[in-house]
Amino acid sequence: MVTYRATPNVPSDLASWLENLITARRDEAEGSWRILTPWDQTVPALVRMTKGDTFEQPGKHFGTSTDTAWRYVDEAVEALAALTPTLEQVLAASGERRRPLLDGTLIPAWRRTTVATGQNPDPLYSGKHRDHGVNVQALAAPEGELVLLGGARPGSTHDLTAARADGIVEAVTAADVETTADSGYQGAGGTVRTPIKHPRGKGHNGWERQADSALAKPRAAAEHPLAQLKRWRVLDRLRISPNKATGITHAVRSSRQRDGCGV
Repeated sequence: MVTYRATPNVPSDLASWLENLITARRDEAEGSWRILTPWDQTVPALVRMTKGDTFEQPGKHFGTSTDTAWRYVDEAVEALAALTPTLEQVLAASGERRRPLLDGTLIPAWRRTTVATGQNPDPLYSGKHRDHGVNVQALAAPEGELVLLGGARPGSTHDLTAARADGIVEAVTAADVETTADSGYQGAGGTVRTPIKHPRGKGHNGWERQADSALAKPRAAAEHPLAQLKRWRVLDRLRISPNKATGITHAVRSSRQRDGCGV
């Protein structure tokens, strides 16, 4: 295991892989000088993601300023986030046979103010979850593998709106890839399949219940990888600028994809 004050629950080969990735990026920058070695940059980055430590802690440990530690961790996160595949690459690799599952989640974000009842002007506040955060869309394979994460958008963004903004609905339709989603995506059209909507106060008939049941069973597989993603402590409650939320979620996804770490 990799040790740094606490012990991040990641295999050593993941740390070595990230160290090599950082070294390669430094070489691309024509060997610009750094205070810390690639390894000393790798460890606090992993601790940050798995334990959610502040930037002040690695700064003290390595004898650098908080700003320097922040910059080094950001560089490691950017290196990991850059490995995220594009939507086109995911669909080309999956094909029709995999029938991806579309789902969204709220990554909570720390805010100084609490939310009063009534109208709320804060775009990060999600009325559905009654919490602040960012809305992240995901595509998962039927077997539970997380294959794509979209961009981080304000928590008040509706799931269907976020999926359209990420280009997911348009892309799966253009590729003729049938995609399963929950009732939050009703009206998406194209090849996105959602439960049957019925008038308020009226139940489903027999075939409608069977159809919804057939959709509900595979949809459960999409929730598992999102739950595993949130086990990385940095995503417990974001304490960074929402503008950087996309990078950190993609970095966590790349780390998990590399070694299947269930931190």
